[in-house]
Amino acid sequence: MIVEDKTFAQHALEKVRVLQNKLHQAAKKDQNRTFGILYDKVCSLEVLWVSWIRVQKNKGAPGVDGRTILAIKEYGAIKFLQEIREELASKKYAPKPIKRVYIKKSNGKLRPLGIPTVKDRIVQGAVKLVIEPIFEANFLEGSYGFRPKRNCQDAIKAVRKWVTYGYDTVIDADIASYFDTIDHDILMSLVKRRISDKWIIRLIKGWLRHAIFKQDKIALSEKGTAQGSVISPLLANIYLHSLDKYWKQKHDEWDTQMVRYCDDFVVLIRNKDPNPYMESLEYMLSKLKLKLSEEKTSIVKAEEGFNFLGVRLILNNSRRSKDRKFCYGFPTSKSMKNLRSKIRQEIGRDYKPSLSHKIDFLNPILQGWTNYYNWLNSAEQFRKIDKYVTRKLNLWNRTKRQAKKKKYNWLSTQDLYKQGLYKVGGHLCYSW
Repeated sequence: MIVEDKTFAQHALEKVRVLQNKLHQAAKKDQNRTFGILYDKVCSLEVLWVSWIRVQKNKGAPGVDGRTILAIKEYGAIKFLQEIREELASKKYAPKPIKRVYIKKSNGKLRPLGIPTVKDRIVQGAVKLVIEPIFEANFLEGSYGFRPKRNCQDAIKAVRKWVTYGYDTVIDADIASYFDTIDHDILMSLVKRRISDKWIIRLIKGWLRHAIFKQDKIALSEKGTAQGSVISPLLANIYLHSLDKYWKQKHDEWDTQMVRYCDDFVVLIRNKDPNPYMESLEYMLSKLKLKLSEEKTSIVKAEEGFNFLGVRLILNNSRRSKDRKFCYGFPTSKSMKNLRSKIRQEIGRDYKPSLSHKIDFLNPILQGWTNYYNWLNSAEQFRKIDKYVTRKLNLWNRTKRQAKKKKYNWLSTQDLYKQGLYKVGGHLCYSW
C-alpha cells in the first residue's frame, strides 16, 4: 500500500513531468506521428495522483453522484485512485451523466455549465496530462488560451505589440456559442491525426457524447463539449488549431496576425482592406461548422479602441515620443462595473461585523482584480476604484454607527489604508 505523503507526491510529479517531456519531444521531432500506446500511461497511479491534485486545487461542486472532494479525502484518496485505476485497467470505466447548471452572464443571458463527477474529472485530467504535450507540439505561437505556461497577459501583450508595430485594423471576432456547437465528427478526426490509441479515443468519445442530467431528465449530447469539464479546453484548442494553421498558410504574416485565446480572438491587419480577411475567416469557420456572432464581431480601427480579454486597447500618440504611436491598455468599463458590483455585494447591509472585518473580505477581491491590470496603463481606473471603495465603506460605517450625515467623521482613503485596506492605486507597475 502506497502511503499518501510528500515523498510519493514528489515522485509522482517528477515521473509525470518526465513522461510529458518525452511525449512532447517525440511529437515535436515528428509532426505527423500518431501515438498508439498511451492508455497504460493514463492508468498509471502517478498520473492519476497528479490529476487528483489538480482537481483538488480547482475545487468545484460535486457531480450527479453528490460525492465531494472532502468526502473522497475522508474515504482515502489513494484508495479511491486505486479503484479508478482498476476500473480503467479492466476497461470497465464509464462516465457518469453531467449535471447541467446555468450561470448568469453580464448581459443577462444564461451560460450552461456541465459538472462531471469528481471521478470523471480525475480521469479526464489524466488523459489531458498524457495527450496535451503531444498536441502542444503542433499548436502555434498565436494561440494562448488554456495552454501550459501561457496566460491572458501573454495574449494581451502580443496584441499590444502587433498594434504598436502598425497592425492598426482589427477584426474583433467572437464565435457564436462556440463550446456548444463543436462538431463531434470533425473534432474526433482532428484528435485522430495524433492519437490512434483506441481506448483513449473511446474515452474522449464517451465524454463528448455525454449524458446530460437536467431537472430529473437525461438526454444525450449531439454536439459541443461541456464547459466545466477538465478536457474541454484542450479539445477546444485542438478544434481551432485548424483555424490557426489555415490562417498562417493562407495569409502573409507581414499583412496580418491572429491572436487567439481559445474562442476569443482578434485578427490584426496592416495596410490592407479588412473585408477579404473577414470573408476568409468566415469561410474557414464554416468548414468547421462554426459561425461568427453578428452582434459581437466588428471591424474597427485601433485608434477607435477595442476590447480583448477584459482590456480596453487603443492606439494613441506615445507619451515618450510625439513621432510614434503606442497601444495603451486599461480595464474595460464592463470590468469596472463588475468590480463595483462585487464590492457592493461584499460590503452588503450586514452591520454586525467590524470595519476591519469588512476590509479583510474586500482585500482578496481588490487584490485579484489589481493583479490582472497592474502592468497596464490603469492609473486613472485604479484611482476611481480606490475612491469608490472609500465611499462605500464610509456609507456602510456611517449607517452602522447610526451617525447623522453632518456629524459623521468621514474616513479618508489614508485612514482606511492604515486599517489594512488594500490600496489598488499603490500597485501599478508600468511596462511601457
